[in-house]
Amino acid sequence: MKKILVLFTACILFMSLTNSTQTTEINVWKKVSNDELNPGEIVSLDMSRGYATCDGPYIILVVNLVDSDEELMVMFPNGGYWTSPKPDPFLEELQKEFDSLEDYLRNQESKEIKKK
Repeated sequence: MKKILVLFTACILFMSLTNSTQTTEINVWKKVSNDELNPGEIVSLDMSRGYATCDGPYIILVVNLVDSDEELMVMFPNGGYWTSPKPDPFLEELQKEFDSLEDYLRNQESKEIKKK
């Protein structure tokens, strides 16, 4: 019964967002990307229209990005609490070091380093 209530609430929320014909700031959700190509990038989701379904353990929303017509799937657990993992400090520092190395090479107008 609890899962049905959660799904019903999610559907009502989704339908209330789809009644608008224009994308306003209310209909835009911000999400931190967990995509392998661009992890950590903040993407804007157009919540004014889309598709919602449930496969049992997950509630699935398919919406478009605000800047393009690219579709994005957002999955939520169907009932219960969830937490997202905290970023690993070691990986964050490693990324900063890598970014600063790229900036350094770009500023020095260095050519690509090739292994012999």
